[in-house]
Amino acid sequence: MSKMSELSMLFDDLIDCGRKLTETAQRLKDFYSSPDEKPAEKPTSKPKKNPEPAKEEEPEKTYSKEEVRAILSAKANEEDGKFKAEVKAIVKKYGNGGSLTNVDAKDYAALVEEIGKIGNAG
Repeated sequence: MSKMSELSMLFDDLIDCGRKLTETAQRLKDFYSSPDEKPAEKPTSKPKKNPEPAKEEEPEKTYSKEEVRAILSAKANEEDGKFKAEVKAIVKKYGNGGSLTNVDAKDYAALVEEIGKIGNAG
C-alpha cells in the first residue's frame, strides 16, 4: 500500500470519527435537555399562505461536503478500488471539473444516491 493511499485512509477514518463525535454530542444534548424545553426552531424565510397537506415522503437528507467526501472515498476504496473509475465518472457528471469542489451542494443528495447504486444489483 502506498503512503498516499494509507494517508488517505487515515484521513477518512479521522473524518468518520469527527462525524461520530458530533452525532454523539447531539444525542447527549438531546438526552439531557429538559422535556419542557422546546428545540430552537429555525426561522422561515417566507411564511406560506396556503400550506400544502403533509406529504408522506421523508424530507431529502442533506449532506455536508465532508460527509460526501467520506462516502465517495469509501466507495472508491471498496473491493481494492474496483469502483474508483465509476465514482470519478459520477463526480465528473455533477461537477464540471471532475472534483467534489465543483459539485453544487444542492446536488450532494443526488450524487450520494447514485454512488449508492454502484456495485448493487438492482
